[in-house]
This record gives sequence, C-alpha cells and structure tokens, in this order.
Amino acid sequence: MSNLQKKAEVGVTPISLLDCRGSFSELTNKEKHYAHHLSQACWAIIMVTLEQTSTESPEIFELILRLFGSVEDIQTLYKQSGISKEEWDLLLYYFSVFLHNSGNYRGFGDAKIVPKVGPEVLEKLIAVSPKKEVLTPIFERIQKPMFSINEKDQSLGFPYQNVSSYYSPDITKEDIDVSEKFMKEQNMLPLTSRLWKVDQKHLEYRFASIEKKDKVTHQYKGYTLDFVYGEFSEHLKRVNKHLTNAIPYASNETQQKMLEAYIEHFKTGDIDTFHKSQRLWVKDKNPNVEFNLGFIETYRDYVGVRAEAEGWVAINIKSQSKMFGKLVSSAEEILPQLPWGSKFNKPFVIPDFISIDVLGFGGSGVPLGINIPNIPFNDEGFKNLNLQNSLLARFPKEDIPYLVEEDMKVIKKHFIKAYQIQVGYHELLGHGSGILLKEEDEKKNFDENLINPLTNKKVESWYKKGESYDNVFGSFASSMEECRAEAVGLYLSALEDGKYNKIFGVEDEDMEDTIYSNWLILLRGSVLGMMYYFPKDKMWKQAHCRARFVILHELMKVGVVEVIMNTEENDFIVKLNRDLIKTKGYQCMSEILLKMGIYKATANVELAKKWFDENSIVNEKMTKIRQIVIDKKKPRKVMLQLNTFEKDDQIIIKDYEENGEGMIKSFVERFPDLYN
Repeated sequence: MSNLQKKAEVGVTPISLLDCRGSFSELTNKEKHYAHHLSQACWAIIMVTLEQTSTESPEIFELILRLFGSVEDIQTLYKQSGISKEEWDLLLYYFSVFLHNSGNYRGFGDAKIVPKVGPEVLEKLIAVSPKKEVLTPIFERIQKPMFSINEKDQSLGFPYQNVSSYYSPDITKEDIDVSEKFMKEQNMLPLTSRLWKVDQKHLEYRFASIEKKDKVTHQYKGYTLDFVYGEFSEHLKRVNKHLTNAIPYASNETQQKMLEAYIEHFKTGDIDTFHKSQRLWVKDKNPNVEFNLGFIETYRDYVGVRAEAEGWVAINIKSQSKMFGKLVSSAEEILPQLPWGSKFNKPFVIPDFISIDVLGFGGSGVPLGINIPNIPFNDEGFKNLNLQNSLLARFPKEDIPYLVEEDMKVIKKHFIKAYQIQVGYHELLGHGSGILLKEEDEKKNFDENLINPLTNKKVESWYKKGESYDNVFGSFASSMEECRAEAVGLYLSALEDGKYNKIFGVEDEDMEDTIYSNWLILLRGSVLGMMYYFPKDKMWKQAHCRARFVILHELMKVGVVEVIMNTEENDFIVKLNRDLIKTKGYQCMSEILLKMGIYKATANVELAKKWFDENSIVNEKMTKIRQIVIDKKKPRKVMLQLNTFEKDDQIIIKDYEENGEGMIKSFVERFPDLYN
C-alpha cells in the first residue's frame, strides 16, 4: 500500500446513515411490527454470509461483538489500552468496513480487508477487556488469517487460485467441472450448497437447511457424489424464528403464505419451495413493507452457480413509486424499440417497480437497484426496486475527481435524476427484457423459423434441459448481464432525444444535461472500476466493473469518450463528447446490445465469451491510469443502518452517530444475545 493511500484512510471512515426514519414513521403499528421482525430475520442471515466469505470471518465478527459488547462506552477500551489516536482510528476503520461488508473481503470487488495496524494493537485492547479470557483464544485462532497478506489470500476467486468458502481449499477445477455437469444432467441448482472434497474423486454437496437428512450418494464419471443437508442449520433456525414472529403481522394472505414458504425452504433446503416463496413475493403487489431473503446473487462464486445469503426489508415510498409505475406502464411501448426487437423479448408480465427506503439490509453491501427473482426461465414476472436512501447516501458532497470543473457542476446538479433514470431502465428494461430460447422434452418455446439478426439465418442454438443462463455462461454470466442492463440504460436515456426520461420528471431545459450526466457518471465509474482488475492474473474481480469497462472500451473505440492522461501530475480526466452521444454513442450501444441480447437468447457462449473477453482487456495506457486510481483511492462509503426495538407493544427506531463507534454500537445492539 502506498503512503498516499494509507494517509487518505487514516482517521477517515466515510460513513453515511441509511436514513429511513421519515418513511418508517408513516407505517401503522402493525406494519412496524412486521418490518421489525423481518429486519431481525435479515440480520440473522448474515451469519451465513460470514461463513460464505471466509473461514475466519465468523470469529472476527464474534471478536468485535464480544470486545465492544462488554463495555458501556466503546471509548473505555481505547482510553485504558494505551494505543495511539491514529491506531484507534485505523482499528475503527477496519471494524466498520468489516461490518459493512459482512466479512473480511469487500462485497464490491472481493479484495481482502486487512487491519492497517499490527496484531499487537488489537492485543492491547483485548488485554483490558472484561472478556479477556474468552477473547484471547479467539484471537489466537484468527490472528494469522486475519492479518495475512499472502498473494493467494488477497482476494476471493476460484478456489484453486484465491480464497473461496463455497469450496474446500483442496478442490480442483476438474472436481468442479464434473460436479457441475452432474447437476445440469440432474436438472438441479446448487445455489444453496457448498462443495467439499472428502477424498480423491469423492465430493460432498453441503446444502443449506435446518433439517439434517440422511446422506444420498450418487456415482458419476468415476466420482462419488454425496448430498448432505444441514449446512448453516443453527443460523437458519434463528432466521425462521424471526420469520415465524412476523406472520401475525402480515397484511394479507399472500404475505403469510410467502413467509410460510420461506420457513419451509430454510427448514428442508428444497429449492422449489424457495421458488414458490419468490412467486408469492412477486404477487404481493405494491406493499407498504417490502422484503426479500435467501440465497440470491452468484457474484461472489467465481464459478457462477452458488449464491450468497442476503436479506433486506424496506418501506415503500408511495410518492416516488408512482413515477416508476409510469415507467412500467410505458414498458410495452419501449421494449420493442430495443435493438433485438419484439421476437427476442418474452411476453411482458407487468411487474412492480417501487422506490424504497431500506430499513435493514443484511449482506455484503447495499445496492442502488434490485431486479429479482433470479428463477431460471421465469415466466411469472419479477419486481424492480429503486433503493432511494442508498442513492441519497452516495450523493457526492465533495469534489468529484477526474472531471473538469464544468462537468463536475453538471453532475452534481443532475445526479439524483440521472441515477434514477439509469436504475429505472437498467432494472426494468435491462434485466427485465429478452428471452431465453429453450427446448425441453422435445418442445421449443420459439418458432423454428426464427431468424437470428446477427447472421440473418435461422437460429441454430438454444438452451437444453438442465441448462440456465448462469450455468451455461458460467464465470462471466453476471458481468455480461450487468453490461447488457447498463447499456440498455444508456441507450434508452438517449432514445428519441430522451423522450422517456420525462417519466422521471426531467424538464426539457434539463434534458441534455441529464442525459450527459447519466453517460458521464457511468463512464467515469468505468475508469475507477479498473482497480478491480488484476493485471497479473488478467482477471476482473467485480462483475459490475467489468461490465462498465466493456462499455467504456467500445465507446473509446468510436471516439465518444477519451481518458486524457497528465503524466507530469500523475493524473487524468475523463472527457465525454456531448455532441456524439446521440449519434456514434447511441449506435455503439445499439450494436453491442444486439450482440449481447442474441448471444444470451441463443445460449451462444462461445461467441459471447470471445467478444466479451476482447473488450475486457486493459491495455498499457489504461493500466497506468488504473495505477493512478489506486494511488489516489479514497475509502468507499460505509452504510450505517438503523435498528428497531420492541417496547410496550410499540416499535421504536434508533439511529447512531455517523462514525466508527456508531457503526460498532449499531451491531452490538443488533445482536444483544448472540454470544450469551
């Protein structure tokens, strides 16, 4: 780490409150109880997330909670320990970032979070703790992996290259390939499992469930494959306890049945029951309290088939949801205007699209938008969500580097609208568009005479039984899907002079600047995202960053954007040609969307990978710019979340100071009985 980077992070924990107090106050007492119990369930599931992140993460979490849960005032330990103010600030920074990410690897980028002080500093805190006898053996167990800076430990990745708690450390690529072929042939999804090597050619699928069923053994291609249930059993019991407590406060029968399906899924591990919960969730239209929970996204499994546990509960902002509802009403008009046309879009099922304030988000980070469920060949609809308080927490109050001053002013003025537009198009019309052509039991879901617009010939490939987008496109499935959705956002924002941007309340006099801001925000972010590319391995460690870089790369090729380097000052600026957005820029987005849309629809992984890999290459100039980004990197914002508590049949909400001590206190009070 450079001295510049270390200096930027000392004593500066950029914490933003994820504030939902206004929205929460508008709920009825019954709805507040519902939200409270669901929030408890969402926080309970991070115990699974911790285990999925790294072997040491659960005990680091335990160390933090026991250490600071043992004193009334967090500062007491600092004052008694004799450590310096700088050392204390660095520890607070580490603890805050760890808690925000639910583990010691970043949820965005997968890089390891290592304390910027030596272990002796933490030992001094432990030495003055009332829980010293309990904490000392914990620290002895985790000290080495916690402070390790070995190359292999620096990032999550494929288990045979970096760290992955989805797989045992000794597993090989051949083991994984065989296991995935078996699951495809069995038409099974390994989303909720971990894969462990028992012996040579003997693997164990460990499925998440409360029940510990009898082992089921399969023989396949010389391998013994055991199915074992009961992974994360104790954690899921706590989740189900809170879900059960929420049922009496459900607003309708659909919510009640949804919660019952969740409970049954976590009890048995049955994936079909989880899909049932998601279908019921989709049917729960425009609720005042919104919620989802489970093994959702596969970003952090580099094989791309196992999902991270997460859960969130939020409050519907009705006034803003009306705006996104107008976009939904216009969707059937907009969708045929995407480059692949109506024949490569599935029938549109009118979804919810609401704006929410997050009350509790348990997982490895809080996003800006959500489009789920991720059910293969889902024909029953989905939901889209704009996380408004997450957006507001990210608003740039300070100067925005790597832009000329005029561009900075434009972005600050139009930041919120530009982001709302991108999230709206990205989630509803990006992730919500397109079709997967499939054949199952000798039946196709498409006309055999359908013409592929890339070849002008009949479609020659499609998905077969047991195949899904994720298991066919594998390690780059998430990146390409995010690229497709981001490109849809840019494309539609510039369509017909921003015609549909008016849905978001953009006035004519602000239209050009809003479109410009939307494109420039994404492209500047694409350059900054290169810090998650690792030149030595030639590997991207963050799906969204790779996705945006592909867009940047394509737009640089046609001269729409350039990155101008100032070698004397070790700096650069991102310059977008405003006049080319609606001509070359729009045409470029049209062309890459057609490729991605058709590749995805036809399961053409070979051509898709070739094109995507070619446009993911970071050349010599961009590698130098990447280094500037790293050298001048500032810490990412950490989200401080509120807590709710039951008191005299009322639910009260509590906020905390926006600093490291407030972050720690929020978690100590969130889990008061976890280690008792």
